[in-house]
Amino acid sequence: MRKVLLRWKVDSLSGLEEIGRLLEIAKRIEVIGHLSLGEDGVTQLVELNLQPGHEITEISDLKNFELLEKHEEDENGILASILCTHPFAKTAIELSNIYVYPPYGIDSERGMEIRMYGLSDSIRRFVGLVKAVMPPDSISVQTFKANGESEYEFLTEKQREVLELAVRRGYYDDGSEVTLKQLADEMGIARSTIGEHLKRVESEIMKRAGERLP
Repeated sequence: MRKVLLRWKVDSLSGLEEIGRLLEIAKRIEVIGHLSLGEDGVTQLVELNLQPGHEITEISDLKNFELLEKHEEDENGILASILCTHPFAKTAIELSNIYVYPPYGIDSERGMEIRMYGLSDSIRRFVGLVKAVMPPDSISVQTFKANGESEYEFLTEKQREVLELAVRRGYYDDGSEVTLKQLADEMGIARSTIGEHLKRVESEIMKRAGERLP
């Protein structure tokens, strides 16, 4: 069993015609839940914030997205149902033994990230197909043991939480401009505290990696 985090930077998304156009219409689209699955695609319950001067009905002008119903609107954004027929969504539907779990979404400043669970072979096939359709900038894979425990069980809950945030935000990516202060602010803790957590995480992981060397 594996847990996978796929992440795309804004520049990568903007280079994809359909997604780039979607970002011109909306600043943020967050998929809250999957309402139904079908051969054509997936009906998603989404919350979105529009770019200035744009209307939610413009989503239906896109090839792989169709606005089904606008439910409500308040200061947090618009709640709506959308049919997504993008090849990425269809790929997820066609493969069994994987589960893409919300919330996930696209942000005009942070890009996109998606988490999923699945059997190792199914995840491997899915990632291979995604690389062909919509190559991610980073892929983080966490393997689970037969008893359901993570191979990173040696880390404390807080250490795993800090590590997941750092990886998700691209802290370890080449050329990353993400700072410890930004991570600390997002978690609501001191910069020195998150720095100490990551230092211990890195130390523990390197120790265990060294122990596995022949």
